[in-house]
Amino acid sequence: MISLSSGSFCDVCAEEYGPHSYPHSIPCGHVLCDNCCNKIIDKTPPRLTPSCPFCRETFTSDSIRLIRVDFSGSGWVTPRGSETHDAVADIGNDDDVLLLNPGMLKTRAEVRRLENKVARVAAKKCSVEEVSTLQKELELWLTHDDKHDDQTSSLQLSAALLRAILVNHLAHSEAVKMAKSVEAHLKEKLAEVEDAKDSLEEEIQKAQYSQKAQECQSLRAELSRVKTKAMAPPLGAPSSPPPTPISTASNSALISPPRPQSTASAQAARASATSPTPLSRSSFSSTFNAPITRASSAMHQRTTSMHLPSHRSMTPSVRSGTPAISTTRSSGSDSVPPVPPLPGKARRLSLSVPPPHKMIRSGSSSDEKEREKQEKYERHVQLIKRWMPSIEAQAAGTPDRAQSQTPARFRTTTPAIPLSRTKTPFSAHSP
Repeated sequence: MISLSSGSFCDVCAEEYGPHSYPHSIPCGHVLCDNCCNKIIDKTPPRLTPSCPFCRETFTSDSIRLIRVDFSGSGWVTPRGSETHDAVADIGNDDDVLLLNPGMLKTRAEVRRLENKVARVAAKKCSVEEVSTLQKELELWLTHDDKHDDQTSSLQLSAALLRAILVNHLAHSEAVKMAKSVEAHLKEKLAEVEDAKDSLEEEIQKAQYSQKAQECQSLRAELSRVKTKAMAPPLGAPSSPPPTPISTASNSALISPPRPQSTASAQAARASATSPTPLSRSSFSSTFNAPITRASSAMHQRTTSMHLPSHRSMTPSVRSGTPAISTTRSSGSDSVPPVPPLPGKARRLSLSVPPPHKMIRSGSSSDEKEREKQEKYERHVQLIKRWMPSIEAQAAGTPDRAQSQTPARFRTTTPAIPLSRTKTPFSAHSP
């Protein structure tokens, strides 16, 4: 058992211990009343553990120990008499001090009031302003020099605790401010990155759209070019209406009278007919070799343009030469004696005309077109061969097929070409 003086009270609620309020000890060594211990346990959140309001050491309801005190005797219980006499003397001295110094009572009351404020702040949530005001008040009261050590120890501990709370709060607030500033900065950067991303996506979409537009334009141009090429006629197809059949043209040329030549050609024919000198070899050969030359040139043009088809007229250009010569000679025979005959036999036109080609509706395939071109080319070669008789037939003196089939009124006698090569006074450059 321990004895308590009449001035002993709880350090939290400043209530004096007595039979109605026994002191209790917690594991850290601080002594509190039962009421304060229960309040601390009840007001502590469930996720936290109750702690001492002075040293912040945790405790539980089972770790609280009751301190038994005998309040029925004279106020002291001790086995030693000397100590008892000393205690009585001390109590007497304290009473004398309280009676002789009334300011001590006022100081003790002030200490109790401050301790009550600290207990209320520790028991509930308070604002920073309240904690700061209480801490300043404690510091101001502790600065006085007329205080005893036993009165100021608890208040000094409370002031230090409040100071630590304020420092922690300031540090936490600064950390929160810094975190908020960092968060705002990061949000700004994120917004900038989002804007850059949107702009890049827009540029990519524009580039893709322009590329697709160029591709569409190129495809349209290619499509129009292919359509134009498909609609255009082939290179070898005639753009004008097809010529009349060969048989009709040849028959009309044989039946109709020959066209009169120009004035200059007629006069030249008459002059050659009236002149007594015989014709030279060069002029004679040039006159009668013209159809052969034309036919050979046509043959050469055909062989060179086999791979590049072009429009060919089915009526040969050699036909127009023979009637003109016969007409000139027949017209001049009325007034001028005929030209003396020359040895040899001239080539005549062949009147054997192939039957007209039947117009067959052909398809649009390339094979049928190539077949038609090949048939046209073969007919053209056969026609040229008919117009160019062989040399063996001339040497044998066989009558020409064209001469035999030509009526008598249209036949012309042409002197043969001399075999001897003699130089005439009319041609100095002849061989």
